Amino acid sequence: MSAQLRRAVKLPYIAAITLVLFATLAWLSLRHTDSFQDFRSNSWPIKNPFSKSELRDLFRALHSPSIPVHAESYKEFGGQEWQREGEALWTDSLGQRLCIIDLDDRARDTDGQIFNEKSWNFDTANGLSAGVLNHYMYAQIHGYKYYYIRSETPTDRRPSWRKPPIISQILKKHDVCIYVDSDAIFYHLDLPFEWLLNYWRIIPHQTGLAMALDPNSDNNKDSFGRRYLNTGFIIAQNNPRTHDILDAWASCPEEDSKYTNCSNFKHNSPGKPTDQGAMGNYIRYDFEEKEDIRELPCTEANGFPESHSGCYGLFVRHVWTSKQDMLMASVAKSLAGAMFEDRHREFLDMRSTFYKEEKQI
Repeated sequence: MSAQLRRAVKLPYIAAITLVLFATLAWLSLRHTDSFQDFRSNSWPIKNPFSKSELRDLFRALHSPSIPVHAESYKEFGGQEWQREGEALWTDSLGQRLCIIDLDDRARDTDGQIFNEKSWNFDTANGLSAGVLNHYMYAQIHGYKYYYIRSETPTDRRPSWRKPPIISQILKKHDVCIYVDSDAIFYHLDLPFEWLLNYWRIIPHQTGLAMALDPNSDNNKDSFGRRYLNTGFIIAQNNPRTHDILDAWASCPEEDSKYTNCSNFKHNSPGKPTDQGAMGNYIRYDFEEKEDIRELPCTEANGFPESHSGCYGLFVRHVWTSKQDMLMASVAKSLAGAMFEDRHREFLDMRSTFYKEEKQI
């Protein structure tokens, strides 16, 4: 029996066993409490019999890597299958040597936001905050290091310009780091990122940055008519050349920069990108060695089906529009809704382990 078939057969049994386990433990817990009388008289709701740690352990047991990082293929449950080409370049889990970075200069602590202490569920959660929670959960499932950086707010440019220097600073502590905008999510929580590094042929110690192309439309092209690389999802590998690229990108809009008129990209306006515009119009043309900056397929690492852009976000789903409804729907599909509020509570409980002001890095 193939690994994919075993997985397809096993998943329904896991789901069934989980339901039975919940029901049995709830029954045993209630049989010896006063709540049992409420249960018999159909008085609801019944108090959850599980502790936070028990629920979190169960979540991790159900949401675990479904394939080895060196597997030849990945098949989503009941859906598409992708085959790796060539030998596996990454054969072991990177664990904490791989990091995932969220970055924002806003507090994000008002109603529905990720750092708000109030009860959180699908009706009250902000879509962008749900995206952040997806990143945190993905890191927890696979053992990666997670960072949420509250960046400083520049006075002379858009806050997204803090991205290159912060990525560079954190990357020095890891082998690989992944920056993700809050409106982009890891669509398959069970899929190890090392498998994607193999699938996209990211060469260890050689490839610098990797980003997905934007959809093929006139407003997504640089001044040379070439499609932009979307800087909302970045794979960065720790090597000297990568830091050269990030340093050049960070300095691009300075008044004394060698990149003429790059300062025009300090601020955005309708149809005009900022840091992404600098990467597209200047930096990628200055670093053209084969493994400096890798282009990833738009349909695999950008976009979402409802955009009708030809980019479906098969692995990394990037929801540029309708960020509340569409993003919440995408997160819901990647996560069991019953665990949603508990994931948020754990995020807040663990805040001290990953939250830093930029000056603390």
